[in-house]
Amino acid sequence: MAKALRDRLFYGWVIVAVSFLTVFLALGTRFSFGVFYVAILDEYGWSRAETAGAFSLAMIFHAIFAPISGYLLDRFGPRRLFPLGAVVMAAGLFAASRTNSMAELYLYFGVLISIGVNTLSYTPHMALISNWFKRRRGLACGLVLAGIGTGMGGLAPLVQLIIDGFGWRQAFLVLSIVTLLVIIPLTAIFQRRSPAEVGQHVDGIEPPPPQPAPGPGRIGAKSRGSGPGLGWTMGKALRSRDFWLLFLSPLANGFTMNMMAVHQAAFIVDAGHSPLLAASLVGAVGLLGSLGGIMGGLISDRIGREMSYGLCCLGANLGVGLLLLTGRVSSSWPLWAFVLLYGLAQGALSPITAARSGDLFGGASIGRIMGLLAVGFGLGGALGAFGGGFLFDLTGSYTAAFLLLILFQGVGGLGMWLAGRRAG
Repeated sequence: MAKALRDRLFYGWVIVAVSFLTVFLALGTRFSFGVFYVAILDEYGWSRAETAGAFSLAMIFHAIFAPISGYLLDRFGPRRLFPLGAVVMAAGLFAASRTNSMAELYLYFGVLISIGVNTLSYTPHMALISNWFKRRRGLACGLVLAGIGTGMGGLAPLVQLIIDGFGWRQAFLVLSIVTLLVIIPLTAIFQRRSPAEVGQHVDGIEPPPPQPAPGPGRIGAKSRGSGPGLGWTMGKALRSRDFWLLFLSPLANGFTMNMMAVHQAAFIVDAGHSPLLAASLVGAVGLLGSLGGIMGGLISDRIGREMSYGLCCLGANLGVGLLLLTGRVSSSWPLWAFVLLYGLAQGALSPITAARSGDLFGGASIGRIMGLLAVGFGLGGALGAFGGGFLFDLTGSYTAAFLLLILFQGVGGLGMWLAGRRAG
């Protein structure tokens, strides 16, 4: 009976579900910073660039630690790495609830929480999914990363309600407790490194028997070991032109997502709306991003990663352009159109990038290679979060910052397109 059930149920979908819930809490917490940001600014009156610097520091540590988390996943597997990461993240959240100075905010959110979140976020989970899926890799990546947007959608309004009722310190404390009670048992019990650990195969499909070796003088293209994803190491990836072209996509996506994560709520409040509405709209962007991630991953399996990524870049940039109209026209339709268009389009970019990374660089070193690519996301995120606040303090508005965001997004789309073309 147990064997029959195992044969019917591909355990990879259990991995997807557990990973979704883990990402929901870990990255939903990170991208709720914009809600904390408004509350902390209101209490202390610090400058926007200075306060956003805590998030930028978190993204710098994301860049530093991403290759390490990829290595740790390859070395120790998810059942040991993820519970440890949850302990570090919970400790950081507890400490953040005791913040009384800028230095403490930088230390707790910028360093401690960041290290914990990094072990539970994009790099290890996307490397893990690449071990389990090939034919439906885009869909599986989209389903897992839907946890980011769903986490934003669920946590941002909840955090705001806790802040309104009890204060931002208590909101950090609640997130710390939930992290301990949910992520540790969930990952320790259900996570697995690869299909072989449960007696299954990639995609749940038993591979065909190996073909006999070709006779003398018959050396085919497959036997020469050419082709994407075969035999990749970190050194080989770093020497590859495709790696650096693809690197532009997470760099641009990190810039965009993290500038918006920190500053979109502040922009909406500046336009005359309440903090609760701003938090709710941030949550709506996240929820739509989850739907966009699933759809984008699925579509990229059908029409290709490059085309789907380019279309989503265009949609996200149109959404940001509509956001810039908010407050400049009497109607509120640009704000709602931004939420819909940006949310759907931006949410698809990370799953498509993850799937493309697996397509190009799959193999035993995929965790470390994805960790190197995630350095781009961290660097872009640090620049985007701080740059948005810096340009606001310099100019008195977010116009220059959002126009720069649109430019970055275009560069990321170009990198994805060229890397895909190079790959064939």
